[in-house]
Amino acid sequence: QVESVRLCGMTPRPPHPKIMKTAMGAAEYVDVGDADASTLQTVLDLKAKGYDVYGVETTETAITLWDAPISSNHPVAFVFGNELIGVDVEVLEECKNVISLPTYGNKNSLNIATCVGIVAWDYLRR
Repeated sequence: QVESVRLCGMTPRPPHPKIMKTAMGAAEYVDVGDADASTLQTVLDLKAKGYDVYGVETTETAITLWDAPISSNHPVAFVFGNELIGVDVEVLEECKNVISLPTYGNKNSLNIATCVGIVAWDYLRR
């Protein structure tokens, strides 16, 4: 079950008109947390609360999603970057592991919404 979604950096937050239109009424049911926290501070706070934090990014050392040792025995958080620059290196350094979704062809990444959906589905099916 998803407890909350933390929106950091340049990500728009409710009640931004684009979010409200896309969410089609679901935004009022989702806790989006502290709008002033940086991504790094959010990761540090989650780790202090006992979360295993995983960065989702294409790096040379990333573990593929299906090989990642993600346990459902403790709370888990996933960090997704924006579509332009991804997840900051300093944030990745604080993550338990960096996981990736392999892609084939000329592009090396997916649309963020698609990526979040795949990672969430994979975690919930475990």
